[in-house]
Amino acid sequence: MNPAPFWPCLVLFGLAAGRVLGADVGTAEGQHPVKACLLVPARVFDSEDGKTREGWSVLVASNRITAAGPAAKIKAPPGALKIDLPDMTLLPGLMDLHSHIFLHPYNETFWSDQVLKEPVAYRTVAAVNHVKSTLFAGFTLLRDLGTEEQAFRIWQSNAPSRKE
Repeated sequence: MNPAPFWPCLVLFGLAAGRVLGADVGTAEGQHPVKACLLVPARVFDSEDGKTREGWSVLVASNRITAAGPAAKIKAPPGALKIDLPDMTLLPGLMDLHSHIFLHPYNETFWSDQVLKEPVAYRTVAAVNHVKSTLFAGFTLLRDLGTEEQAFRIWQSNAPSRKE
């Protein structure tokens, strides 16, 4: 399977969701914000039964997916933004429940070198790039299990004792 057509679908879904969620997408002066968005891909992955459905649409309104199913049965409200996604498959966002966005893979450098020697500003910029790559890979929820507090504890345990 060639995954290339899959990535633009995720990006378009993210842009459409951002528009529906109220993100500033640069509407022209005098235009009303879009209240609903109808996504019309070639296929929709149905996570309830693990099957890919052809000819389905997804309606997003008021911050939520309000309907998904055969396109003929999905009725978009007047004024809804319709986004055609030919030759693309739409799927729910993936979740990574164990991530450390401020860390490199351990085959690049040791953990202690990262948290004790690399500047926090550098690691923050790198973390933004990691999050962007993760989003473009289809993950819309990340749970960062932390990094910095452990580095502080190590630094604190190695600091000379101070008399107050």
